[in-house]
Amino acid sequence: MFGTSGIRGIYGKDITGELAFGVANAFAEKRLVSGRDLRKSGVALRDAAAEGTAEAGADFIDLGIVPTPTVALATKRHDCRGIMITASHNPPEYNGFKLIENSREIGKELEKQIERDFRKRRAGRMKGSCYFDCDAVDAHKELIRSLIDARTIGKKRPKILVDCNGAACAITPSLLTDLGCRVTSINASFECFNRPSEPREENISYLGGLVKDSGADFAVAHDGDGDRCAIVDDKGEMLPLDVQLAMMIEHEISGSRAKVVSTVEASLMIRDVVRDAGGKIEITPVGSTHVSEMLEKKGALFGGEPCGEYVYKDGVHVPDAVLAAAKFAEIFSVKGRFSGLKKRYKQHSMARERFPAKDRHAAMEKIKREMDVEGEIRDDDGIRIDEDDGWLLVRASGTEPVIRLTMEYKTKQKLRKRKDEIVKLIEKWAQ
Repeated sequence: MFGTSGIRGIYGKDITGELAFGVANAFAEKRLVSGRDLRKSGVALRDAAAEGTAEAGADFIDLGIVPTPTVALATKRHDCRGIMITASHNPPEYNGFKLIENSREIGKELEKQIERDFRKRRAGRMKGSCYFDCDAVDAHKELIRSLIDARTIGKKRPKILVDCNGAACAITPSLLTDLGCRVTSINASFECFNRPSEPREENISYLGGLVKDSGADFAVAHDGDGDRCAIVDDKGEMLPLDVQLAMMIEHEISGSRAKVVSTVEASLMIRDVVRDAGGKIEITPVGSTHVSEMLEKKGALFGGEPCGEYVYKDGVHVPDAVLAAAKFAEIFSVKGRFSGLKKRYKQHSMARERFPAKDRHAAMEKIKREMDVEGEIRDDDGIRIDEDDGWLLVRASGTEPVIRLTMEYKTKQKLRKRKDEIVKLIEKWAQ
């Protein structure tokens, strides 16, 4: 039922009102807060989740259209569990649920318990009620303001394009405006997605021209539920996600010997930045739940993935792209234009590819058996091979019928050689 981040699937096939009812019924305790992204199916799923919650004798608190981190904060404010109705960066025909407790997504043991219990319909002595929380966004803004240098941002007054294309439309443009930024909102409708949800370079290429034409200092692009962000610099170029993460890490741990959490997809650059800043890096499997768990376990200051997801110790412990947007405004206000700043970070030759695979897990087993290993192996999330002059990672996506390949080598020649070898192997089995 559960993948890398919650439950996801195609609405009407994998994700139904019956499933929403059962999950909420099994998960709710004294009360349950709920938010949703812009997907049309979210309304029906919210209603079903509310019915399941009420049937269990718990109260249902509806936050409306809000980002996932806003729901995470609401679980603290209301001292309860939460459900975010979203498929995050998946296409519009998908939907799903992120289950949150104590401001972070639940762990594997609780997931297993819900899988056991969700068909056992619970009936409380009395039905619960439904309420609305109209203060959730303001509470999230207040938390973010406490974690950034609002005065410096207000003095610099950066000009920012904000491409929400999802639930972040409820908070990011107004937050940055409140901080003194000059904001132009794009795709800020509450009605629908206007581009593919994931803020990959091919999906937000139009922002480059808009940034240059408007004279903006940079642009921020979110995904469907506001837990990812991508930055387009003043030259109209999207910052490589590894560079973006490196900037954030350096900003967060500057002057401290802090611990940082990242994943098996972390590049050599990320590891170098942490080392050079005097910090220590902890590596987890891919997925924000792993990052958050390790952040809490090790007392880390910051956790991040090279997909635009960032978790902050003093914030909520889910990726918070709204806070990240404010942090990038702070970085710009302190350090200047990203087009110049990015030149400080040494990038090696990288490749990130996706391959459709109907049965991605079966394909991965066959790929592992035939993989040509020339270095150290890590296999807790797909297979990662570290060689003398680079590394590669092949893993099954936790959210889509896709096998992902990530590679980084010190020379383009070695990258091409190893990529040709691995792609042939993946394409052989990813049918």
